[in-house]
Parts: sequence; C-alpha cells; structure tokens
Amino acid sequence: MNIRRERLVLSAIFLFCFAIRVAYIDQKNLWFDEVFSWHMSISSFYEIIVRTTNDIHPPLYYFILKIWDFLFGDSVFSMRLLSAICTSFAVFFIYGISKLFMKPALAFLPIILYCISPLNLYYSQEARMSGMNLLFNIAALYYFIRILENESSLRKFIRSPLLYVFIFFESAALYTHYFSFFILVAQLVFLIIHFRNNIRAYRPFAIAYSAVITIYLIWVPALIEHVKRGQAWREKQNLLQVSNEVVNFMKDVSMGLYYYYTNLNFVQILTWFLAALSVLLIILSFLKSKHKDKVNYSLLIGLALIIPLILASIISFNQKIEFYRYLSILVPYVCIMMVYLLDKIRFNTIAAALLILFASVNLFGVYLHYKFDFKNDDYRQIIKDINSNYKEGERIYVYPHYCGWIIDYTKKQENLKIPNFIDHRYGWDVLLDSLKTQNPSQFWVVMDYSDVDTSQFNQYVSDLKNTYHQTFLNNYPMAPARVEVYEFKR
Repeated sequence: MNIRRERLVLSAIFLFCFAIRVAYIDQKNLWFDEVFSWHMSISSFYEIIVRTTNDIHPPLYYFILKIWDFLFGDSVFSMRLLSAICTSFAVFFIYGISKLFMKPALAFLPIILYCISPLNLYYSQEARMSGMNLLFNIAALYYFIRILENESSLRKFIRSPLLYVFIFFESAALYTHYFSFFILVAQLVFLIIHFRNNIRAYRPFAIAYSAVITIYLIWVPALIEHVKRGQAWREKQNLLQVSNEVVNFMKDVSMGLYYYYTNLNFVQILTWFLAALSVLLIILSFLKSKHKDKVNYSLLIGLALIIPLILASIISFNQKIEFYRYLSILVPYVCIMMVYLLDKIRFNTIAAALLILFASVNLFGVYLHYKFDFKNDDYRQIIKDINSNYKEGERIYVYPHYCGWIIDYTKKQENLKIPNFIDHRYGWDVLLDSLKTQNPSQFWVVMDYSDVDTSQFNQYVSDLKNTYHQTFLNNYPMAPARVEVYEFKR
C-alpha cells in the first residue's frame, strides 16, 4: 500500500472513530463523577490542587478541563467532547505501533476493533480522565518504542526530540491517573528483558525516567498519602471475586456496560466465548513467542496488557477495583494483541471467523450503548418534577451533599424556577442546623440511597416528620440506587 492510500484509509478510520464518539454524546445525563469533574473545573487552580490532594486522583485532567470549559463552555456536549477527541487521536498511535510488527493490511484491524469497542466508546463520552489517560499512555508507549528503534550514542540521544516527547507524555499520564504507573512498570520489565545482556544500554532510559521522576517529585507526598489512605468504601475481595473481575473485563471490553439490561443467558454464553478466546490467545502468545525484529513488540504489548491486570488484581484483594473503569486504558493493547495472535493461527479461516465473531460482539455492545439513554444518578426527571412543583421561597436540601452538585449544574445550564442556592451540607447534623437556622415555611428534601451508608435514612425522615408535615413524596428507582424526594411544611 502506498503512503497516500495509507493516509487516506487512516484518516477515514479516524473520522469514523470520532463520528461515533460524537454521535448522541449528550444523550445521557451527567452522572456523579462527571458532575464532580465540572465542580472541580469551576474551582481555581489552587483549589483544584487542594481538593485533589484530599481526593484520590492527580490534578492534570481537572486543569485541562478548566481551561477547556473556559474556551468552549461547560455544556454536556463540550465537556465530553474533550474525551472524544483524546480517544479519537489515540487511533494514530495505535496504528503506528501495530504496523511495526504486522502486515500493512492487518495493521488497520486493531484500530477498527478499537473504534467499535463499546467500553472505549462509553469512556469516550464521559467527562472524566479515562480518555485523556488512554491517549497519554499509548502516546508514551509509542515514543518508548521509537526510542528503542533509534538506539544511538548518549550524546545524540540527549539531543533527540523523541526523548522530550516521551518525557512529556509519560509525565502527563502519571499526572492524569495513578494506573499509568502500571504501564510504566510494563516498560521497565520489558527493558530488563530486552537489555539483559547489555547493561550500558539502560543509560538513555535512566535519563528519561529520571526526568519524569523529577517532574513528578512535587506530587509524591500526595501520592503517598493517597496510597496510604485508599478509599474506605472499597471492599476487600477473595480470589474468586478477583478472578471474576478479570474474566468479566474481556466481556466489558467487547460489550460495554449495558449488557446487564439484556438477556442474561445470552450474555453468559458470550462471556464464556470471550474467556475461551482470551485463553486461546494467551496460549498462542507462548507458542509464538519467537521474533525476528530488533524489538520484540508482541512481548511489549503483552506486558502492557498483562502487568496492569496482575497489579490491579493484587490491589483488588485489599480494595475492590472496577476493572472496566480503571483498566479501560488497556483497550488498545487488547485490540492489538487480538489481531496479532489470531494472525499467528495457521488456519486463516478459523482466525478470520473468530475475529469476525469478536467484532460482531463489539457491534452488539455498541448497539446497547446507544439503545439506553441514561447513566448512573440520572436526576433529570427528579429535577423536572421539583421544578414543576417548586414555589417561590422554598428551600431544597440534598443528602448526601455531593448529589446536590447535580442540581447545581442543571440549574446553571437551564432556565429553572429552582433557586440558585441548593443546601447540600457535609453531614446530616449540619443540614439540620441549616434547616433550623433558615426555618423555611416549606422545603424539599432529596435523599439519595446511593450513599455508602444508608442505614439511618429512614430514621432521618421519621425525625423530620415529627417536626414538620409531609406534603409530597415520590420514589425514583434508578441506577445504582433509588432516590426519595419529600416536601415538608411547618
């Protein structure tokens, strides 16, 4: 294939990838994590640093989202567009890696599978750091390979722009999400294997990683604190539960996150098919481990896939990790290895059939993604009902406090009767103090049962009924839990 035709095909795939990520991008509601991103983006840069220090993620995504919102607005479409652009541009790096060790015609298949991965599509349409983190990591790995291919003297290496581009993307990835360290570990393991007979060859990479560490030093105290603290609401898991997470990860890559609302027997069959296909590919990876290239690309991609799965599994024994979310950055490596290893099967008809079946499951997942128009914490109907029944002078109290940000965001975006103040405090006692101080004649209470501990919710409502007269109650079943809306008056 000549260069002109190659560029045309690659551009067409990129446009296809971008188009299906932009399509219906604002169809679903902003769920809590996305609203949290918005809430961070309206803070100052200093406040973002303080709040991320007290949270669990690094600050870079929120910095970029803040600038993005300033330039393009903070509508649902605009905020999610940032993720769609990031995941779409990843196509070029995935193709750049694929064509290094595949036939030209085959090198396009991984990016086609990537485009139609419903899991990747889901996080491409979310105002969170997953899409940006994926881009930074695949770009860093691409330039890592370029450096390996262009081994030169130390003096030439220091002058090479490849070094500085790699340092930029690697540092950006680490400042975007901690799971980027998993890909970094995969790189280090590969270097140990690749240069096991040539210790001096480590020097250029020692310089590169030293620069990355230097750039990251300022955030190390926060990293240590986050690792020590963890997230108290995450549960411990046993071996069986962790194993199920690993098996289900392949299903999530190929079916997205809406299969729960389909025929469960059919999904179970697909799960076992995908698990069997994964085992087949793992066996193939051992049988076909020989390579003739200067760099063992298949080993590198395999490590970038397997090591994060292993490390995430180890962490999950102590604190449950949602593989589908935090390991969505592995979708490119799944697609690359899928095509590469199936190409190693001597029976081309079988390989083609498995690839077509895998792609068909992906397309089914894409269909499910567009079929459903909600995410978790879908407050749209709740806000509509409150706005329709709201009377001037009433107050709205939301518990837990962070669910009030969803109403805040909707109020900012739409012309609602709901007042600009939404009282969402950091504890029920504080909320009661506000209620006592403000002493409204009528008020709303929104109780979201997606809170970590809801054992006292019924008691909270009963206590209010002892003091106030309840005039309205509605129960809203939603994912992940129901929401109850009350209206009270003196």
